[in-house]
Amino acid sequence: MKMRQKTLMMMLLTLLCGAARAQTDPGQQPAGSSQQPADTTQPPAATPPPAFGQDNPPAQANENPPLSGLDQAALEPNIAPRSFLLPGLEVSESMDSNIAGQTGNSSIHSVTRAIGSLTLQRLWRRYDLALNYLGGAAVYGSRNFGTNAVHDLNADMKILWRRGQLSLRDSFSYLPEGSFGGGAFGGAAGAQLGAVGIGNGFLGGGVFGRSNLDFFGGGQFGSLGQEPRISNVGLADIVQNLTPRSSVTLAGAYGLVHFTSNDLGLIDSRQVTAQAGYNYTLSRRDQLALVYGYQDFHFPGGGGNTFLTHVFSVLYGHTISGRMNFVIGAGPQLTETNDLSGSHRSLSASGRAMLNYRFPKTTIGLRYSRFNTNGSGFFPGATSDIAGFDLRRPLGRLWDFYAEAGYTHNKRVQQEFLLGVNAVSDHYGYAGGGLHRQLSRDFSMFLSYQFNDLTFDSTFCTSGTNISTNCNRTSQRHMVTVGLDWHPRPIRLD
Repeated sequence: MKMRQKTLMMMLLTLLCGAARAQTDPGQQPAGSSQQPADTTQPPAATPPPAFGQDNPPAQANENPPLSGLDQAALEPNIAPRSFLLPGLEVSESMDSNIAGQTGNSSIHSVTRAIGSLTLQRLWRRYDLALNYLGGAAVYGSRNFGTNAVHDLNADMKILWRRGQLSLRDSFSYLPEGSFGGGAFGGAAGAQLGAVGIGNGFLGGGVFGRSNLDFFGGGQFGSLGQEPRISNVGLADIVQNLTPRSSVTLAGAYGLVHFTSNDLGLIDSRQVTAQAGYNYTLSRRDQLALVYGYQDFHFPGGGGNTFLTHVFSVLYGHTISGRMNFVIGAGPQLTETNDLSGSHRSLSASGRAMLNYRFPKTTIGLRYSRFNTNGSGFFPGATSDIAGFDLRRPLGRLWDFYAEAGYTHNKRVQQEFLLGVNAVSDHYGYAGGGLHRQLSRDFSMFLSYQFNDLTFDSTFCTSGTNISTNCNRTSQRHMVTVGLDWHPRPIRLD
């Protein structure tokens, strides 16, 4: 009995000592200790440095990912990654001054939309999965237009190892008009469901915002009429850390755009893209990157010949965790075209700039990029200047205000006029804003207005099965939308 009591006493003392040691700060010594504190420059073993991947799930998102990669720095770096499922539903009514997207004259009609969303984020030991789907229908008040389906699916699968990651991504959409400005959703306000409304804390740091995928294809920077289209970009990219300060990235993608009815004779496109980059961390907040990009454009419908692009650029990035993310870069762009008269080369400038900044109550975003695109169906390839602005600010406890604007200038790369628009360049822009009010924990409503303007450098005639023939240089559109959305709290899966 005495031996048993001694044994139990020893076990109890051991447990008490272990509990006391577990509650002691590992970076501090007990009072009265004369020993130097242990080296605290390394994080705990269970949380390796974010730049070197993971053996266990990380405590938070990487605050400063490589500039040449596809992930963006998060403005919510302290959000702990977790697995969740988030459903959503939105119904809205719009008054649209130009549903048909006609040049010149227009008329006001109503549009009723019902859109659901489902967002999934699932984390494992060495794998991360993110899915975001928006789907529904738009019912038009004009008898010339029936009901158009709306589908948008984005997927991101990451395979992680200690010093890097492999990402497999896909972005698919079936929309009745171009994605720039969110016209298919009644304006930018109607696209706030799903991952877009979660913020940069979502897996990938905002990769579902698509702005960092535009170089790889599928971009639709302009819209004319209700022309349903399938757009898809599938890509794979690798990030490999060489040292604690340096890393390399490789990416390859295939993109396509197909107009399903094509009353206006718009141009289908295919695009193969590759990109390689070297990144060096100057400090905790500053990075430099050297990037090379390759684009190969094809137009299977006969709207133009194949052409190639080689892009070289230098990027600089500055990040203040939780407050600012700034990237700027520029370089030469070599375009090689082939037509009946032979091969041609032209040298131009390319570049990009991005700023996300969080004030105490207001968050703003600015972005600009210049590179070759597929021409958005108007041209057999175009050199595009793309700019955007967004602002978010709470107005009290229940109200939020938001404003968005975007502008793009597209200039034809090839001079063939077999298909597409009989013009050399176009300007497309949108601007709008709105109010969002929380009605209860799960329900809210919004009111928004947006103005779109599309202008060609020469007169273009619109005609088709659903619209009358009309010739003009411009197409303008006003949209006023009121909506109700249901957004429950995320369902935890871990």
